[in-house]
Amino acid sequence: MRFWHLLVISTVLYSNGYCIELTGLFGRISSPGFPKPYHNEQTMTWDIRVPEGHRIKLYFSHFNLELSYLCEYDYVELKSQGKVVSRFCGTESTDTEKAPENSNFYSLDNKMTVTFVSDYSNEKEFSGFEAFYAAEDIDECEKPDEDTEVCDHYCHNHIGGHYCSCRAGFKLHTDKKTCLKQ
Repeated sequence: MRFWHLLVISTVLYSNGYCIELTGLFGRISSPGFPKPYHNEQTMTWDIRVPEGHRIKLYFSHFNLELSYLCEYDYVELKSQGKVVSRFCGTESTDTEKAPENSNFYSLDNKMTVTFVSDYSNEKEFSGFEAFYAAEDIDECEKPDEDTEVCDHYCHNHIGGHYCSCRAGFKLHTDKKTCLKQ
């Protein structure tokens, strides 16, 4: 069994900004210089990875970015499994822009990429953002949809995984999911 209590941080410099790789059960990220205003033309990416069998829960404790139509100037973007989960700007949501407000955001698996981008000019100062993340156990026994069964009879969730068991008179198949009559 692997223990993930240590936080591992590595930084990679790219031509357009920094990428910080974070592994560990929890952590904090923020815009460059937070709580002071962030500078123009900044790009920073955090690749967060937690143990298999977990997902990432992320929430913002502070969020103050420049508001722009469809968040095209300054923004924070969350991605998981290569898909954009959310993109934020401003301080409050509007008809076309979204701010995180008091919401929690979840990765689709055990990885999440958070990217902060500021464009070439801001007409006033914005303090940026501060966010916290934590590994959260995935309930593998929760049915992905109404038609899919995780286990034939009983599903038992535990931290980092699950196992199936059968009613009396049945035995578990080698696929560790299906129950066969004895």
